[in-house]
Amino acid sequence: MKTPLTFQAAGPVFGFVPGVEAGDIASHLAARQAQLEALLLMTYGETGDGFRTMSDDMQEAYMWACSMMAREIRDLTDALEEHRAAERGRS
Repeated sequence: MKTPLTFQAAGPVFGFVPGVEAGDIASHLAARQAQLEALLLMTYGETGDGFRTMSDDMQEAYMWACSMMAREIRDLTDALEEHRAAERGRS
């Protein structure tokens, strides 16, 4: 699979194992989307009160984690599209 995973903070650490299936990528993608949504729900409205009382450094780290997850979701989406296109090409 050619899709590089760019969400990593310290360079290329993660990759896909040989033979990864589209369903595996889709499952991981759905999990990361749900996790990001849960984290972001804690940043606004009444539930955001706790977030707003965190130190600036903690808020920065929290949002950085959310940003990395969003980039991972983008990378996984690109990889899933690439994998599905390759499967169509073999059909």
